[in-house]
Amino acid sequence: MLQDNYLRFIGMPILSALYTITVNAGAIISEQRSWWKQLLTDFLFVVVCWTIAREVIAFCRRRYPGFSNTVKRIGLLFSCTVLISFAEGFLITGILSFSNYYGVNFSISDYFFTGGLILVFSMMIVSVYELMYSLAEWKKLAVEAELLKRENLQSQLDTLKEQVKPHFLFNSLNSLLGLIDEDSRRAKKFVEELSFVYRYLLQSNEKILITVEEELDFINAYFFLLKTRFEGGLFLKIEVGDQDLHQLIPPLTLQLLLENAVKHNEVSEAFPLQVSISSANGDRLEIANELRRKSTGFNSTQKGLASIFAKYRLLHAPAPEVVDINGKFIVSIPLLKNASK
Repeated sequence: MLQDNYLRFIGMPILSALYTITVNAGAIISEQRSWWKQLLTDFLFVVVCWTIAREVIAFCRRRYPGFSNTVKRIGLLFSCTVLISFAEGFLITGILSFSNYYGVNFSISDYFFTGGLILVFSMMIVSVYELMYSLAEWKKLAVEAELLKRENLQSQLDTLKEQVKPHFLFNSLNSLLGLIDEDSRRAKKFVEELSFVYRYLLQSNEKILITVEEELDFINAYFFLLKTRFEGGLFLKIEVGDQDLHQLIPPLTLQLLLENAVKHNEVSEAFPLQVSISSANGDRLEIANELRRKSTGFNSTQKGLASIFAKYRLLHAPAPEVVDINGKFIVSIPLLKNASK
């Protein structure tokens, strides 16, 4: 439903006056036609044109909504307006001719002239509506982009906070200390992966979307740190098809889900935690883990999941899906098409 009462209230009289001045002023001045009859006819003419134009506009917006569909919507709007304007022109001229309203006979050129006249005024109407709609959608898009940027920054900040908490640094340094004497080569790799993890976290706010391949590179580095700490208590299985590697997801999505799995479940060599990342249904990734919730009374705020849902909502993308079934916790996240591939 178009919210345009103020526009019609102001626009119809103005357009009616403009139509009378440009088309019928001569007939009124020369007293060929009654001025009040002509003004009423012109106003009704504009009301009909405006009402039909509104319906065309509403149809085109339903068919191609949003700023991203502006070109398609304008193309459809233009085509419909041309066809309907000439149909209106032929119909109105036919009615006037049949009723002998003006007391003159209309030629075929009059039919086309009326259609062209309606087209001009209809284009004026739809142009105003489209300009206002496109500006509103552009502003909405700008606001949503800013909100998404803030959500990414908040996600990055939350993740950084987790990684710089004393217990994480202590665990990382403790793992590194244990490796230095046992396996210097692995200790060096640990430092490299730790550096990569922090560098990725600091740079992740620069992009709204990132390829699955880039995110998996980060996950491998992040998992190396976790694996060094938990050893045989944690396993990660990645089965992502090559066709999905260049698709897009919000940064840190997989990291948040992996972190949640470790944070909220028991992880021990006696009962290893299995986590998997796999392609699903051709347009999604599934992140699954066994449910073995900690018995320490830890109360999850679901902040990580809420952040992921918020990002997809701001991207106008399908929502992630969460399933808790048969002892497994599964999160399915949509893959967004990469236009450059």
